[in-house]
Amino acid sequence: ILWAQSRCALGESPPPSMSVHASVVAFAEPHTLDGIAVHSDDDDDDTGPGSEGLEAGMAGAAENGGHDDAQAIGEATFGREPSSPMSPMSSTSSRPRGGQASLKQKRRTLLRRGSNKIIEPKTVQVQLEEIGSYSGFFLDFLVRCQISDVGRRRDHSMIQRILKSLVANATTGEEIGAATFARELIVREQLRHELMQGVVMESKERGTFKRTGFEAVIKWTKYVLDYKTQFLCLGTEVHNWLMAWKAQHTTETQCSESVWDRKDRLEQFFTGFHNRSRILDTNGPKAPSANRFEPRKNNYGLRWDHDQGTEWKHLKTPSSPQRRLQSLGSLQSRGDLESRQGLDRSGMLSRGGTQLLASRGGSRAQSRCGLTSRGGLAPMAGGQRPSLMGLKTSSLPELALGKGGASPNARQRLSPLNASIKGGMPGGGSAEQLPPIEQGKQRYLQECDTQHRSPMPLSFVTGHSTELNAEGKDLVDTELIAMAAMVQEMGCIKEVNLFGNALLTDKGMVQMLRQLSRYDVRSTLETLNLGRCLKAGLHTTDALVRMLKNGGALRVLNVSQVSIAACFQMPVCEAIGKHACLQNVNLCETGFHHHEVTKGCFDALLQSQSVHTLDIGWNCFNCDVFRSLGAAVVKSVSLRELRVANCAATADICPAADFVPPLSLFLEKLSHDRTLTKLDLSMNRCDFHTALILEDSLDTHQNLKELVLCNNPLGSLGIRSILRLLCRNHTGLVRYDTEGCYLGGSNDSTGLNSQTFSYTNPSGKYELQLWRPYHRALLRMLYKTMERSDCKPEEAFEKIQYKLKNAVVPWATPAKDSTGVYQLPQEGDVSLVFNVEQAIFKVFGSTFQESDFSGFLSKFYDSMRFQPGFKKVVPLLSRWCQLDGHPSAQQAYIMALSKDFNLTLPQVHTMCEASKTMVRELVWQLSPCLTGGTAAMFLNGHIFQTLSDFLWATMKQQNLLNMNVNNPTGHYLLDLANCSDYAVGERLLLLDRWEAALDRKHGRKDTSNRGNSSHIRNETFQGRNLSSTCSSVAEWKLPEHGNFEFDFISNLRPERKANVLSDELWESILVNVHASQCTPEQRILVLRSISHEFFLRSAHMRALIGYFKTERQRSEVFIIFYLRIVDMHNAKMVRVRFENVAEVTKLQERLGYATFFPFFQPENAKFELDLAVYDQRLCASMFVQLALKEKYPHNIHDYGYRRVDGTEDPMPLGVPRSWGEFSFIPREGTFRGTYMCAPEYRNLAHRKDIAKTYGYLDVEGLVDDEVAWWTGLTEPPEDVLNLLEYLISRYDNIEQPFRDIDGVNGNGQITLKELVEGLDTMNCKKFDEKKKAKGQKAVTGGRTKDQRIDAIFRYLDPGGEGSVSREEWAILGQLWKEFELSIREFVHFLVLTFGEDLSEAWAALDDDGSQELSEEEFLVAVETIGYFGPAKVVYALLDSSDDGNISVEEFGFLEKYKPSNLAESK
Repeated sequence: ILWAQSRCALGESPPPSMSVHASVVAFAEPHTLDGIAVHSDDDDDDTGPGSEGLEAGMAGAAENGGHDDAQAIGEATFGREPSSPMSPMSSTSSRPRGGQASLKQKRRTLLRRGSNKIIEPKTVQVQLEEIGSYSGFFLDFLVRCQISDVGRRRDHSMIQRILKSLVANATTGEEIGAATFARELIVREQLRHELMQGVVMESKERGTFKRTGFEAVIKWTKYVLDYKTQFLCLGTEVHNWLMAWKAQHTTETQCSESVWDRKDRLEQFFTGFHNRSRILDTNGPKAPSANRFEPRKNNYGLRWDHDQGTEWKHLKTPSSPQRRLQSLGSLQSRGDLESRQGLDRSGMLSRGGTQLLASRGGSRAQSRCGLTSRGGLAPMAGGQRPSLMGLKTSSLPELALGKGGASPNARQRLSPLNASIKGGMPGGGSAEQLPPIEQGKQRYLQECDTQHRSPMPLSFVTGHSTELNAEGKDLVDTELIAMAAMVQEMGCIKEVNLFGNALLTDKGMVQMLRQLSRYDVRSTLETLNLGRCLKAGLHTTDALVRMLKNGGALRVLNVSQVSIAACFQMPVCEAIGKHACLQNVNLCETGFHHHEVTKGCFDALLQSQSVHTLDIGWNCFNCDVFRSLGAAVVKSVSLRELRVANCAATADICPAADFVPPLSLFLEKLSHDRTLTKLDLSMNRCDFHTALILEDSLDTHQNLKELVLCNNPLGSLGIRSILRLLCRNHTGLVRYDTEGCYLGGSNDSTGLNSQTFSYTNPSGKYELQLWRPYHRALLRMLYKTMERSDCKPEEAFEKIQYKLKNAVVPWATPAKDSTGVYQLPQEGDVSLVFNVEQAIFKVFGSTFQESDFSGFLSKFYDSMRFQPGFKKVVPLLSRWCQLDGHPSAQQAYIMALSKDFNLTLPQVHTMCEASKTMVRELVWQLSPCLTGGTAAMFLNGHIFQTLSDFLWATMKQQNLLNMNVNNPTGHYLLDLANCSDYAVGERLLLLDRWEAALDRKHGRKDTSNRGNSSHIRNETFQGRNLSSTCSSVAEWKLPEHGNFEFDFISNLRPERKANVLSDELWESILVNVHASQCTPEQRILVLRSISHEFFLRSAHMRALIGYFKTERQRSEVFIIFYLRIVDMHNAKMVRVRFENVAEVTKLQERLGYATFFPFFQPENAKFELDLAVYDQRLCASMFVQLALKEKYPHNIHDYGYRRVDGTEDPMPLGVPRSWGEFSFIPREGTFRGTYMCAPEYRNLAHRKDIAKTYGYLDVEGLVDDEVAWWTGLTEPPEDVLNLLEYLISRYDNIEQPFRDIDGVNGNGQITLKELVEGLDTMNCKKFDEKKKAKGQKAVTGGRTKDQRIDAIFRYLDPGGEGSVSREEWAILGQLWKEFELSIREFVHFLVLTFGEDLSEAWAALDDDGSQELSEEEFLVAVETIGYFGPAKVVYALLDSSDDGNISVEEFGFLEKYKPSNLAESK
């Protein structure tokens, strides 16, 4: 009802033309049913009422004060008439309670198909029409998927079409299984709806259920609206975060200079180069004749014409005049070169080179420079040539003439250019003067001539930049020496980048470093990059150290992949540490290894007050070096970014058992660091152990913003530690990179890997070796958990044993240092048990009712799990978006999130939206993490887009969906690799600890299996009993793999005066269960899901188990509802239905011997107890206590004690009295016996006392008259039952034969003689010898009539007084009640199935029409119609003639047991 109303107001108010239901489908997005694509048609004319109807319904509900579940809202919204049969909001007065109106219809259904037949695909349509109304998650999903007309009501034909389509399209085994599962879901939800319908209405009438008012509808409507709003906001924030991340991590590539700019720059350079050569030739020997020189052409569109002297002729080029002018007028005219060479927005070249004015607007007009259409310079006014940048010149090549041989005119024309060479500052205005271009260039060209090298026209060489960028140019020493000579004359240089020049050796690099060491150069040099200069040797390192010691303005130093000899490592680090300006240092792969010299290097290096970025990756460090590095990082005051990628040394491929990962020692030191903002730990073989150390160390780090862990085998466990670190709201971490970290780190059930940490439930036994950093981190995490739970150490830690050098020493609680870090010893072994039981009760004990298990789990998870804040959830989800397309990484990420985290529905929906291919995995595995209860689970299922995805995920979640948290008693078989099954196991372990805390609070006696206060019994993991590995399941760490099987028994008991279901409602529940199309197992699941909603009486329980055939099915139902029985003092009428001794033993094993103990009616209880088991010893003690209080030693019959070696103890003095004290019972051997007690010796007060003490039952005010004293038909000897059958067939009650035997003036006691005479007087032939045929033995077991009657008498005289009192004779009355109840149950079943006319029942039983039934035929027939009660008892009673057959007349004996006849007789 609630969800039907809430869905009306889902999303924004729909427009008048669209119904509210259509807006629901529109918001939920189109769904498809694997080929049945159906969408809501918003343009259909046949639309239901829109927002006006919703508002009218809400207004009407408000006028009614919110009562009747806001029924007006649903009726007005869906356009239904009040009390419509199909409306789920029909009034309670018009709806039959529990489906009573359809009992006749259900009877006909049973007649047609029998009770146990599973529906077949061909009968889907017919049977669905017979069921009636329906409700449930799956059915609602189908309706929402299949609405094709706006406002269409729910109908059966739609579901029929779906099932028919599933069956028709099913070809593979998986598809057939999905179709079968879909049918199972439908019939199961139908049954649950029918059962809950009556329970809810009756509970509302009694006032135990609150009616759903208008406020509740508004509340859930707002919840859905908030869900939609948060989903949209999260999507936007994640998108913005990803854009910002891309912008931050995308390196801005500087565009190369344009073709024309490069052409002009090279033209100038090589013009000077060739002019210099020509001038030298003219001053030397006589030049050859002109005819020997042909016009020479170069690659830049120029030619040298000897006839024209010193003039260069431009060849015809395809360039436009505008481009030509752009090249000549502005060598750096593009925006990418402005930033590279310092050209500010005003057009000034700020980093050196020629100061040229860049023309910025429109097109570069030809008139500005006087460029003609032929490419030449047009004459200006006054007959003068146009000036280039305000400089008068006749031709461009003359701008770069060399010193020697230049004509005075050329020098005169050159001087204005030299005078104009300035380096502009970023702010504009005047700039520092740079040396003329010609000075450095000429020196470079001379060196090239000397070294016989061709010149390399770099921007630095051509004079257009003060940055020597020769990265990847494959320079050789001669080229570098020439550039060093140029640096000598330049005097001003900001950057030297020689990265990747692997051919350079000490010869060239030493020359360059010496030039860079000059004062005028080092005062301007900011960046020195010598990376990958692989041939640099000792002399280069020495020159570098000298340069660093001289100081300067150097800020960035990169010597990566330059081998630094051990003798120079300390000098280099000292020089870096003492340098006043260095900020970024790269020592990657420089040869720092695990030797003594390296240990002190980092102390010297990190003494620097300026270094904030340090890269020491791809070196090899051992534990000592990492420990020294950690200490140095903690002392550093300036370090912000540290990269130690691929630095962890390893021992072997398979490390020794005592191997300590070196990186873990460094990470442990980081707990005292407060300055780092970025840490790179890539490729260091970090597994989940290292990740936990990192989580512990950075737990309170507020400055670390980015963490890089690429290519480490973290696995899901390690990723979980990183995600926990991210989601801590008090940490500063917002960016992390775990690419390539999603393999490895599996949790093993043995060895060190089993010592894992669960943030949600860290309880368990830990054996820690404190010399391991991982174990120290784990222990610190436990102390943090204790602190978070506000517990004392003695409450959280139990059984602590600390061994130091093979000696047990006292354990002292570790103290915290000044930074809040627990100081643990680093040697010795400690064994302890961490228990959150006290913490659970201390934190949650007073916040809700003790029986509210779901409330406890919700509060516990809210407190103990991580709930990512808004600032942390966006990076969390953004990382998921980045994994799209990597399924293995996504799977590990989901596994990491599936535990220790609380996620909201909008967050899960955002993840599904980001990765459509992982929707089914996300919904399945993250369902246990959802907050919001049933509402969130409901909406979470509607994220699916296809029916196959919904069915697949639902199958995976069966154990979680079928778990009843508020009645967890039952049997469980869990696959812990399944996240849903793991969640069930985790919840039950927490409930176990919660109930243990409640037991301690109320001072309850421990009745657990092994005396460990645990409510989990018979626990096995992978088929092995856990009792061999741990004393309690509370000490066992729940792994994430394997099969875990156990029984959970709750200690919650109902009050004796608690409301139970009415007999009328219970009858309708039984009818619905019996008529359901579900299999027996599915019926049990449905009953289990609603078992917490009501309590039962013993008679109800007895009737219920009669509807299940097998022992296992009866046992499951019995265990689910046994502890929901209110009148536990009458529970024996249920227990006697379990006739098989092996079946009773299984119940004792599963429920517990103490829980199943017959506190009120122990008569005829047979026991065989293993005294090595705690709760069985407890039962033995209770039997002896009863005997001592009632009639010792006669109450315990047929007792015996077998020792462990197999010998029998004769026990000549009887059962020892001392066994009444639990502590005196032996702890081995087997004790057996039968408890018997005459009615006059019962001590009800003592029985109530042990029931209250060991059974936790409410016995206040219980009197003898309320107890229905009972005896089962399997308890007495067979002859007693024969006597009873004879008496029932001739008397109306058990008192009449007692008076006849005792006589008119009897004394109220019957002797053996009187019994024999009385039976003869009655003409009872039951005990006479009968022969099958002449010459055969009598069928009396070899006993005579007197012996058989004597056995009856001894049974009726348990006290051995020699007479049977009226109270002892009443034992037959108890058997009489069992007989009558068995018959009434059988007749009641026949009436419900076939109607009041029992002749129809006979016709169904006598299928061959022979008018008689043998015992075998009768038993088969009643089982066929679905009755699984004590049919043999009924047959024995009906066969009054003892001829072995039942006739029609004998069957008519049942008429007086019909409910109508019984009511008249009453």
